[in-house]
Amino acid sequence: MVIAISACNNETKKDKNTDTEFEIPPVKTGTFYETDLNSGNAVVIADTITYSVVTKNSNPEDDWQAYCLRNMNQEALANIIFNAIYQGRLKAYDYSTEEPMSIEEVKAFEKENDRNKIAKVQFVEEWYFDEKKLKMGKRVNAIMMAYEIRNLKGDVTGYKAGVKVFLNGGD
Repeated sequence: MVIAISACNNETKKDKNTDTEFEIPPVKTGTFYETDLNSGNAVVIADTITYSVVTKNSNPEDDWQAYCLRNMNQEALANIIFNAIYQGRLKAYDYSTEEPMSIEEVKAFEKENDRNKIAKVQFVEEWYFDEKKLKMGKRVNAIMMAYEIRNLKGDVTGYKAGVKVFLNGGD
């Protein structure tokens, strides 16, 4: 039995290692998503993806983590976010309830949680990929900074959620 599959404008290539032929589907055209890439070929890879990134090296002996974070300015990020909250340019939300917080509530939260202990950031993003240009982009829609929790020995045992802010008019 022979099965033939045909598609318009597909290109056929050969795998260099196995000499097996395979088809490369054509690049999509048209407007799929409004992106910062200014391209009509961007396809949504994730319309909402939530993930956390460690932004502070809690172990001075961890050279790899230090290398990975060498260009991270955690202090600047925290200052920008909190200054925007206090200026009324961003609205803070309680992470666990997503209820809005007043500026007084944010100040009270900061009295209990030192900015220097911020060590992780959670992002809520949209990811898109421009298939024609082979470029990936993303838009950050929310940020939550988390604080280190340390045991009596000083070891990080976890993280405490901080305030959450929505960007791009997402609140």
